Parts: sequence; structure tokens; C-alpha cells
Amino acid sequence: MNPNSYFKILSIIVIIAVFSLSVAVITAAAFFSTEVFRVIFIAAGILMSLFFLLLLTGFIFINAKLGREEGIIKTGNEGSYSFFMNVALKIFMPFLLCACNVFNLRKDEIRRIFITANNIYVLSTGKKVHPEKLLVLLPHCLQYSECDFRIKDGLNECRQCCRCTLGAIKNIVNRYGVGVALATGGTSARKTVKDMNPELVVAVACERDLASGIMDVRELPVYGIINKRPNGPCKDTVVDTTELEKAISYFTKELE
Repeated sequence: MNPNSYFKILSIIVIIAVFSLSVAVITAAAFFSTEVFRVIFIAAGILMSLFFLLLLTGFIFINAKLGREEGIIKTGNEGSYSFFMNVALKIFMPFLLCACNVFNLRKDEIRRIFITANNIYVLSTGKKVHPEKLLVLLPHCLQYSECDFRIKDGLNECRQCCRCTLGAIKNIVNRYGVGVALATGGTSARKTVKDMNPELVVAVACERDLASGIMDVRELPVYGIINKRPNGPCKDTVVDTTELEKAISYFTKELE
């Protein structure tokens, strides 16, 4: 398929949709009675009110969760809130992030809230998996940028020279027997998740990649850990290995 074909097809569909909507509005204005318009506006008002209630519910529950406790071991099983947290994470937060993108607001701050709320929800489910069903997903930028041995096919290639955190992470994943992969970006991460088919992911990345990744795999629990970037984005980043090990330990505890 021509690289421009998808662009052309999508553009034509959007243009036809806008044109059709314009014709529908003009036709309605010309032939519909005042009473019909009144019914339409009432129906639209009801739908907007329902959407407003969903947004308000999402806001209230995220604030309630953030106002309690955010530690990984401290959060207990609160499955009764799953419906409301789903509303918050799948409707309210994506809507808020979309608004941030449109108006170019402080997106990383909102993404951090989304990641924290998502983590609390994942913990509240009480989900435990066997080690081989847990995937630790890491960004390539954790590797020391001047390392002579570039990792291409997996963490086993790490020489553990201690100039970055990958050596310590290699010890952790080997000790717990969990899967691990390095991704070069969002597309690579999604392909890795699809190929390895885990039941739970502990992902390390920046706010943007974590937030988009969590939303991309909605049916798969993802616990996100934000990396630190002392040298700027995508270069010699680091991660709190203690937090990473706590997450792995928590999710791989022996099933009751």
C-alpha cells in the first residue's frame, strides 16, 4: 500500500463526515419544527449531564485515592472501587490529558497523577502472578550512553560494569525469575508485550511513554515507575532499583 494511502483515505472520510454533518444540520434547520429541536437539545443536555457526572466521579475518586496512601505495600485490596476507578482512569484522565494536549498545558504533571492513580488501582486489585508471567519492561536509555557493549537482544548481554543501573536490575530479575525486555520506544514496547503475552507488566519509562503505554494496553495491568533523567530525556536515565524490586516482590508473592 502506498505510504500516503492511509492519510488520503482517512482525510476523505473526515471530510465526508463533516460535509454530511453540515448537510444534516442545514436540513434539520430547514425542515424540523421547534418541538423537534427542543427534544434534540434535551437529549443532548441529558447526555452531557451524564458525561459531566462521569468526569466528576473520576475526579472525586482519584482525589480520594491520592489523598490516602501511595506506597506500594501500604495500599490494600479495595476491589469494591474498581468500577469507579475504571471510570476515572478510562474516561476522566484520558479526557484531561487530551485537554492538556489541545491547550499545551503542563502535561507531565497530569501524566504523573494518572500513573500514580493507575498504580494505586493495580495494587487495589490484589493481583498476583507467577514470576514467568510478569514482564519488566525497561527503556534503552537506562544503559550508559558510552558503554562499549551496546545491548541489542536482551539484558543477558549486560556486562554489569556498574556504570548504570542495568547491572543491578539484571541481578534482581534473575533472582526473581521474571521476564525482562528493553524497548526503544512505544511501538517496540507494544510489540514486546504482544509477543511475550504477560499477565502483568512493571514498566519503567518517562511520564509520556508510561501514560500512553498504560492507555494502549487497557486490559493488561501495568505498574509504572517513572525514571529519573539527570542528563535530560533519553540519555543515561536511572531508576530506583529498590522501588523496582519491591514491585516485583509484591506482584510475585506466592499465590494464596
